[in-house]
Amino acid sequence: MSSIQSKYSLSERLIRTIAAIRSFPHDNVEDLIRRGADVNRMHGTLKPLHCACMVADADCVELLLEKGAEVNALDGYNRTALHYAAEKDEGCVELLLEYGAHPDALDGNRDTPLHWAAFKDNPECVRALLESGACPNTRDYNDDTPLIHVTNLKGQTPISRLVALLARGLGADQEEECLELLCRAAGKFEIRRADGSLPRELSRDPQLLARLTTMVAQPPSLRALARCAIRHSMGVQFLPTAVQTLPLPESVKEYILLRD
Repeated sequence: MSSIQSKYSLSERLIRTIAAIRSFPHDNVEDLIRRGADVNRMHGTLKPLHCACMVADADCVELLLEKGAEVNALDGYNRTALHYAAEKDEGCVELLLEYGAHPDALDGNRDTPLHWAAFKDNPECVRALLESGACPNTRDYNDDTPLIHVTNLKGQTPISRLVALLARGLGADQEEECLELLCRAAGKFEIRRADGSLPRELSRDPQLLARLTTMVAQPPSLRALARCAIRHSMGVQFLPTAVQTLPLPESVKEYILLRD
């Protein structure tokens, strides 16, 4: 029993140390793990790896992964570590993907890491996820608004979420960059609902509506459609490596990787 209590105490101290809650000021992550702290133990709603991603500590993320942290484990909110990393830090995202994190993992609201990277206007994380084959068209839901498919969370893609941000006047250069990246990855997107009506936010913003209407009205080029088809066919994998194996000119490979 004393051994179990000791390990629990060490594991709890591990979470506190990662979160920089200095209850034990001399603790450090590596020493706690060496002494027996469980890198996969849940405390409340948190796991150590998720906590390290929340504070964007890439060095700690790498150490935990090396020590056996489960990369696709869910926390108390049904989120993976990648969901947290996608909000904040490209380095953490890349480490998690390298260790096998699933880029299209769904959280409790069916949000993917790409939804969160887009929502938090983080173009570096958006690009890293897209490079690993994340789907730009995955739909999520929100039980509070079951009839809304675009402007609220239910049925919202990463693209439509950014559109809603821009419509509310919250957009900045980062949102613009994220939107352009996602549009290139998706090939095309729709701004109207299935019944032909417009989302409320767009109805209130004629300038943004005109811009997006122009974008939607322009049919994607054959080149763009081919890019989307190739990316889709390659599935979930690290695309910069996979694309290099294709018998294509370097300029075409760069285009497939959204580096145009």
